[in-house]
Amino acid sequence: MVTGTVYGVVLNDREERNRLGGQFAEAPYKAPPVAPVVYIKPRGCVTGSGSEVFIGDEPEVEAAPTLALLIGRDAAKVAAARALDHVAGICAAIDVTVPHDSYYRPVVPLRCRDAFLPLGAVAAFTPAFASAEIVTTVDGAVAHRWSPDRLVRDMATLIADLSSFMTLSAGDLLLVGLPHDAPRIRPGQTVTVEVAGLAPVTAHVRQGDAR
Repeated sequence: MVTGTVYGVVLNDREERNRLGGQFAEAPYKAPPVAPVVYIKPRGCVTGSGSEVFIGDEPEVEAAPTLALLIGRDAAKVAAARALDHVAGICAAIDVTVPHDSYYRPVVPLRCRDAFLPLGAVAAFTPAFASAEIVTTVDGAVAHRWSPDRLVRDMATLIADLSSFMTLSAGDLLLVGLPHDAPRIRPGQTVTVEVAGLAPVTAHVRQGDAR
């Protein structure tokens, strides 16, 4: 059960890092990131599978399929070899955001809106999920496939690196990374993320504001 803070990381997709390449040497970044680039999804973002996601007057949103790790016991300055011992569960997740190009400043209004994080049911964690295929369908048709094999920092390394400068507490949820080529979803469409061994998570995208 998620009782703590929901954390996510950007720029943890190897394909995205390779695609951006020399842009990190230019303003405003000046250098590639050397630590995980962390953001928070406030509690109001969290919703269950099958929820309606209202996107105001936006023409589309990015629905990033990912895996979320439920922290079972506090992790502070843990080694990568023992990092996964701190994970109690895992679930499929859809990290919804309004498309944007810059990572330089926090984009809270674009990433953190009500119901912008639909979650599937939490299952017991096994290391096999570290290479599981994550399949996204839009209106029943396959729109995207990817795997945690693409992560710059795998699950264990990500927990270890984060715990070097912050504590992941029991009850926190950690989104392991976002694919740079996540599908764009328009109002009226339904997106579903499926991972073998996990309950699927579905969201129905709607125009306007929640009533």
